[in-house]
Amino acid sequence: MDENIIGFRGMSSEKAREVRAEGISAEKEFADLIGGKTHGSGKKKDVIDKRGDIHSVKSGEKKWQIFLYGYQRILNELDFAGAKFILECLNSFPENREEYLKNKGVYKNQLKIAMNNFKEFLFQENNKLLFLKKAFLNNGEVDFLTIKHNEKFHIFDGDEVIRLIDSSTLVVNSKAKFENQFDDQKVVFKLKKENITLGEIEIRNDSNIHYREIKFWMDKKKTVRLLFENVHPSKEKIEKVIVYGKAINKFRM
Repeated sequence: MDENIIGFRGMSSEKAREVRAEGISAEKEFADLIGGKTHGSGKKKDVIDKRGDIHSVKSGEKKWQIFLYGYQRILNELDFAGAKFILECLNSFPENREEYLKNKGVYKNQLKIAMNNFKEFLFQENNKLLFLKKAFLNNGEVDFLTIKHNEKFHIFDGDEVIRLIDSSTLVVNSKAKFENQFDDQKVVFKLKKENITLGEIEIRNDSNIHYREIKFWMDKKKTVRLLFENVHPSKEKIEKVIVYGKAINKFRM
């Protein structure tokens, strides 16, 4: 399930509840349309269709949170491409947030090295694709990426999606925009043709609840545009359900 993220940090608990409710509502609406069922406990399983294929449903209007994981989650995910480098990023910060708050500059400088190493890992052949496969599809558990957009559901083959994102982006480290900021605090996915940000990987340290967590988000508008412009043909299976590209032959009602 995705979240409609505002800005680069977390939202209020009330807004987070609203977003979760919207996501659950979209999943139920889609499941009802295709005669499937919702699945609330899987890592990336949102809806299971009648054939047993799995859909990750995205309904956020601004940004999609692909994942938000803490240290232990990454440590336990043995099949997570780049886990070693993610843990190095998280280990740039002390376990105690109070200690971090006293010496922010020291730890942000430590993160620069780890985040640069992570970027270099993703830059190497196939590593970015393997990372995206885990992040979006849980290494093949998910079959389709289904997006609610303009009151319709748009179904894409998961593998086709991550291959398009992989081939259309390059990874760079972030650069400080203001005097009190630091370079190399994030890994940024840039669209090659336009040199604009499609998504970012960053560390959340903004509260006691969200401390030493790694977040990967994607811009909804830009991602949808990328898919619509590059994945063809399209076919409306039933009212409000449109299927694209390789998903046309794979998805069955």
